[in-house]
Amino acid sequence: MNYYPLIRGRQYDLLALISSMQAGLSPQIIPIIEPVKDIAVLPRVVAAFAKAQHPLFVIQNPQVGQYGLLAQPRYPLPTPLPQPVQFARYFDGSDAQAAMLLTQNKAQVGLLSVGQLAVVPDVARVRVLHHAPAIYLADHFPTRDYTAEYATLQDELYQYPLRFLPGVGVADYPLATAYYDEHGYPQRAIALHLLHVEHGCLRIRHLVSVNNDDFSDPGAKFLEAVAPLRAWLGVHPAAQTSATDELLRLGATQHFPGLGTVRKLELLHWLTIYGRWLESK
Repeated sequence: MNYYPLIRGRQYDLLALISSMQAGLSPQIIPIIEPVKDIAVLPRVVAAFAKAQHPLFVIQNPQVGQYGLLAQPRYPLPTPLPQPVQFARYFDGSDAQAAMLLTQNKAQVGLLSVGQLAVVPDVARVRVLHHAPAIYLADHFPTRDYTAEYATLQDELYQYPLRFLPGVGVADYPLATAYYDEHGYPQRAIALHLLHVEHGCLRIRHLVSVNNDDFSDPGAKFLEAVAPLRAWLGVHPAAQTSATDELLRLGATQHFPGLGTVRKLELLHWLTIYGRWLESK
C-alpha cells in the first residue's frame, strides 16, 4: 500500500516536499503535484525527486489555480520529465498518454482501460467497480467554520488502519480539502494540525491559540498554539519529528517565522508520520 498525497503546488507546500526528500521521504509516499502557480520551486522539486530517484507525479492538465491557463510558464518543467518523475492527467477523454489518470466520477472510472493506474473517488459506487490498480482519493481533512473551533475537539480520527483500506494506494489532500482558494482569508486564531498514530489509526491533534478576539499579533498566537507541544509529545513520543523539533525551538526562542514556514513544518511532519505508519505495516 502506497500513499499518494495530492498537493496543490503552492510555494511552502513544495518546499516541504524538498525538505521531506532531504529528510528521507518514505519510498511508500509518492506525491502528486497539481501545479497552481508559475513559481521557480516547481522545477526544483522535480529535479530533487529525479536526483533521489524517488517517484513523483505532476498533473499535466491542472483544474485549479492559474498554471493551467498559461501559454508559456516562466518556469517551465523539463521536457521530457526526468525519470522517475512522470505526468498524470485528469481524465478528459483525450488520447493523451499519462502514467496515471485522475477520475472524478463513476462514469469516468467505468471508461478506464484494464490495468490503467488511476486515482478514483473513495465512494461505494466506485468501489463496486473493482478497478484493480485503483488509488482511492478521500477528501476528509476535518474543517471548521472558524479556526478557533478546532479547540472544541482537539484530537480526532483521520485514517482507519491499513487493513481496512481498498486498492493499491490511498490519496488525500494533506492539510487541505478538494476545495481550492487562490488567496485564503485571515483568521483570528492560529492552529497547528499534527498527525500521529494511535492503535493503528492515524489521528490529528489540533493545537490552537487562546486569545482570539481579533486579528492582531499572529506571532503571539503562534506561540500560544505551540506552547502545549512539549507536554503533548511527552505523552506521544512517537510523534516526535524534525518538524516538531523545529517548532519547539521556535517556541523556546519566541520566534514566529511566518505562517508559510509553519505550514511547511506541518506538512513535513505529516509526511514523516504517514511514512512511519506505512512502513510499520
